[in-house]
Amino acid sequence: MNSLQLVKYDMYSILRSPLTYLALILVLVPIITFTILANQNNHEVDGNTVLTAGSWFFSIMGLLFVIKTITRDISNGTIQLYMNKKSSRIGYIVAKTISMILIAILITVLLIIFVLIVQGVVDGKTVKADKFFNLLWFFIMFHLFFGLLLYLFSLFVPKAAVIFTVGIFLILVVPFAEPFLPMIPKIGDNIKDSLKYIPFSYLTTKTTERGNYTFTHWQWFITSASIVILFIASLLYGAKKDI
Repeated sequence: MNSLQLVKYDMYSILRSPLTYLALILVLVPIITFTILANQNNHEVDGNTVLTAGSWFFSIMGLLFVIKTITRDISNGTIQLYMNKKSSRIGYIVAKTISMILIAILITVLLIIFVLIVQGVVDGKTVKADKFFNLLWFFIMFHLFFGLLLYLFSLFVPKAAVIFTVGIFLILVVPFAEPFLPMIPKIGDNIKDSLKYIPFSYLTTKTTERGNYTFTHWQWFITSASIVILFIASLLYGAKKDI
């Protein structure tokens, strides 16, 4: 199996898995329920509100797809097959990176289609096209950062259960703990301010902010630099490690 075949296999395994469609249903049900209630109360639904609600659910679903491809390779021995030869290690890491980007694109397309359907059915303010493009870039950065971080972690600890637990912790537990940080004596406020420059904090926060999928200059630099560093670290460490 070459690198391109691995990308094809990653995407095919997601599209053919019944769990994918179960996850999609579980994601759509609360958003549709929210849309119906909002439409009954206000007789219109703001497309930006639907997009904001959907971006949080869909970002988690997309990251779970990424985690699934990593943990599947660990469980099935695919990662051991690739990492036992130095010539195939770099190709494997590049293939996983491409898979992460394609998953981000897939999730973005699904969310955009859903928002467009809602806008066509109910009355309300529509989402501007440029916001959809911002969403695409945001999801690519989001999935690349968390995906490469978890992949690098899997090189140190090749345990599927551990990777899944760390991923859930980063995207669920850490963001919801942020409001309680000011309660820490003396340093709580400083810690909260510093999170504005830590990717795993502000990336997850932006999934719940109303249509805010753009970064400050520093956040663009930090996110891009973090992705590059994680990719290079995965290449260097993966090229030397036998799993």
